[in-house]
Amino acid sequence: MVKFEVIGDGGPAPWWRSVLWVLLGAVASLVSLVFSPEGAATGPEMDSNGPMVLVILGFGVGITLLVGLFWRHRVPFLLALGSAVASMLLSIGNAIPLLALAALIGRRKGPAVWWTAAFTAFTSSAVVIADATENPRAASVQKSLFAAVDAAPTDVVPGSPLVAVLSIVIGLAVAVGGGLLMRSQRETRSARVTAAEERATSDRLGDEVARRQERERIAREVHDAMGHRLSLLNLHAGALEANSTDPRVAESAHLVRTSATAAMDDLRSLLAVLRDPMAFENANVPLSKLPEVVRESFGAGQSLSSSIYIADPERADPALSRGVYRIVQELLTNARRHAPGEQLFLTVEGSPGRGIVIDARNRYVGGRTSEAGGSRGLTGITERAELLGGQMTYGLDDGGQTFRVHVELPWREA
Repeated sequence: MVKFEVIGDGGPAPWWRSVLWVLLGAVASLVSLVFSPEGAATGPEMDSNGPMVLVILGFGVGITLLVGLFWRHRVPFLLALGSAVASMLLSIGNAIPLLALAALIGRRKGPAVWWTAAFTAFTSSAVVIADATENPRAASVQKSLFAAVDAAPTDVVPGSPLVAVLSIVIGLAVAVGGGLLMRSQRETRSARVTAAEERATSDRLGDEVARRQERERIAREVHDAMGHRLSLLNLHAGALEANSTDPRVAESAHLVRTSATAAMDDLRSLLAVLRDPMAFENANVPLSKLPEVVRESFGAGQSLSSSIYIADPERADPALSRGVYRIVQELLTNARRHAPGEQLFLTVEGSPGRGIVIDARNRYVGGRTSEAGGSRGLTGITERAELLGGQMTYGLDDGGQTFRVHVELPWREA
């Protein structure tokens, strides 16, 4: 198995850099084709079409490899190996293989990269040596560039071993060095991104620790204050229930004591959520128990007409169940507070396919909704509905005679 590591995000290079690479490779490849044995053999006096066919084939392969440079971030190994093999078979020179090698070293890391680099070094050296031994002068790039000025294109010129060695060393040094430089730049960018992400994570954790400490402080204060008052309320209600001779007073005291006990349970649940939000309200209030909320409110003396039908309530997510429970509880509390004595018409319908629809209506009593706490209750319902992915609308209906609250929540499976 070929083992390598991708450097950076693996994305493409800027377009201008790819265009620059393609232009550089195109010029070098075209020069190699022109000053090659096939290129020197083409002309008005050529004996056959073979050299022209090889030049055209080399030109086509070179164009294909140059276009492949735009996708060097995806197939760097294939591009490097393919161009190296093509340079041995056709007179396209070694510029494209060296460019592909630089791209490979800059984007990949591992033993496979250096094996590919060794193969490219071998083919590039072979191409340079073969070019240095070609004659006449017009069939060699090195001799055309570095031979004596007075030498004709058809002259046989001896090759220079020093020029060949320098060409090999400089070409490989530029390719490998450029690849390592690009690799270093990509690794630096990746390190900066990683450091920024770690700083953001550290800042977020620090903020969470500060918020957790503040939640702990608030939870202690709420527990000390509200817990003490609810315990006293429960104690006195129990004493009143035990000592009362009036059945109605005893029943009311029992209701107060039961409500105080339930409030203590709710307080403990809320404090647990405040201390550990990730626990997300561990108390499981299934939708099947929703009628009990309505019965408790009716027992408290509220005039209520309700219709509750929820299909498959046991399938509902606990978060949805608790949300519906709290919304209905808040609607009953708001109606009792702001329209005392008025009958509340409550409808709760739901199913896995439809979601949950809650509708509450009562006769509007002008001037009371502006009291302290009125808007906070509706705001709390709105926020809870939005957290569950739903929406809430409220306002006057029936020509300003009825105050209506309508809540729609999407179904969430357990």
